[in-house]
Amino acid sequence: MKIIDIRIRRIKLKLDPPFIGAWDPIPRDNFAASVTCVYTHEGITGYGSGDTMDGFEMYKDLFIGKDPLQISRHVRTLETLSVHASRYWPFEAALWDILGKACGKPVSVLFGARTDKIKAYASTGQLKSPKDQAEQALALREH
Repeated sequence: MKIIDIRIRRIKLKLDPPFIGAWDPIPRDNFAASVTCVYTHEGITGYGSGDTMDGFEMYKDLFIGKDPLQISRHVRTLETLSVHASRYWPFEAALWDILGKACGKPVSVLFGARTDKIKAYASTGQLKSPKDQAEQALALREH
């Protein structure tokens, strides 16, 4: 199997109300992300979503024509790129998606399927008073 194309769709999600991050000097009114699609000559398409993948286009040729199932090779390349550019982990997620589809199994099964349940995780990242944080934690636990 060979990678024949990689396409990235960048999106900006409106945040209403704005997100008041503990690390941001001003509230965020949008969230930038991407959907990364990796196409193979066998017709399998893998999808990954997350970081914006800014600048990835200049590196596409490092992956076009290569076997998408050689994930460790691609991860080593991505690790090298992350030193010089950005974090391109949505591309790796798309490769795992291709592997799962090629095997006819969910990626969770390929990773061992230790459980059919996962614990919920909730982190707001918002700057709030300890009292407000405790109240929000209790409210989230109820859902």
